[in-house]
Amino acid sequence: MSFTPVVDRIKYGGVMWGKDEREAINKVLDDNNGQRWTVGPESVALEDELAKVAGVNRAVLTNSGSSALLVAMTALHLPKGSRVIIPACNFPTAFNAILQCGLVPLVVDIDPKTLNLDLEQVKGALQYSYVSAVIAVNIAGNPVDLLELRKMLHPDTKIILDDCDGFGSTFKGLMVEQYADISCVSFHAAHIITMGEGGAVLTDDEELASRALKIREWGRASGTDKIYDYPGFPDDYKERYVYEEIGFNVKPLELQCAMGRVQLRRLKEFKDARRINHALLTEQFKDNRKFTIIESLAESDPCWFSFPLMCKGSREKATETFEKNNIECRTIFSGNITRHPAYKDSNYIIFGKLENSDRVMRDGMFLSCHPSITKEMIEFIGKVGREL
Repeated sequence: MSFTPVVDRIKYGGVMWGKDEREAINKVLDDNNGQRWTVGPESVALEDELAKVAGVNRAVLTNSGSSALLVAMTALHLPKGSRVIIPACNFPTAFNAILQCGLVPLVVDIDPKTLNLDLEQVKGALQYSYVSAVIAVNIAGNPVDLLELRKMLHPDTKIILDDCDGFGSTFKGLMVEQYADISCVSFHAAHIITMGEGGAVLTDDEELASRALKIREWGRASGTDKIYDYPGFPDDYKERYVYEEIGFNVKPLELQCAMGRVQLRRLKEFKDARRINHALLTEQFKDNRKFTIIESLAESDPCWFSFPLMCKGSREKATETFEKNNIECRTIFSGNITRHPAYKDSNYIIFGKLENSDRVMRDGMFLSCHPSITKEMIEFIGKVGREL
């Protein structure tokens, strides 16, 4: 593919799909005279395949990563008012899930080298307060050291992994989802693999998975016609009409699941392309004193969602210059989530000063390492960066 600098857009994200995905979608439309729209055989198959790839017992699909976070948090059944540690730099739906479940976010700062949860801050917060759970967020697919985090926590404290950005990331040779009690991934159009929209809850805990499945589907006992034996119920009452959880309707479409199965088979292809692009971008920016490159853990293999940078000068000038050259870029999610107007009346606790998260809000930015971008594009990105 030829590339003309400034004329051709270097995209931040977008769906990589083709003939196989189209055929999978069309097959669902053609089967059963197009009557199967909600979850069915393709959903069940994708859940099994996702669990196998992630190395966990169960996967429960949802209509988004945001819904997966809400379902996961709800499924934990934490007592109202429980405190949940979360880094200030996150995607807001992780923070929202805590509030929506009647829990209290205990907000800590991030490590400026990785943009992830600062484990020293966690240690300090644990001395301040008992917590029921910790949400670890893999910013841009960059893994948190969940083994070290686990050592700090009470055995009953749950780890929720927000890996919505980076499905495919590993730590010490294992998929990162294997280190958490419950994990959430996203299949949004910009993410590693996609169903257009979509997400999943992943866990080894059969009880949590069972609850998550019910919560995903209105809270009902199951979708079967099995008779439900419960005091006060008629003898002919079926499980599909019995509600055991206070749930939602956040199922994906069967069409999406068919596409997701094809995309899952391409996970290695996409990860390899992103890894190569991230390495090429690192070469372009390693000697550029106007930026700081974000680091990853020595024993991690991130599935990079993007190329995160910290600007040492004006981010406004940097982003304007990149965009003038048709290079799409982004700020790093929420920066410091507690600065946002949505939460001015919310009940949360701040531990420390959140100075690093404030700096991310002021100076942080994402560039693309999307599989569609080429070496020639990356060299142009580096050239523009050096000319700032």
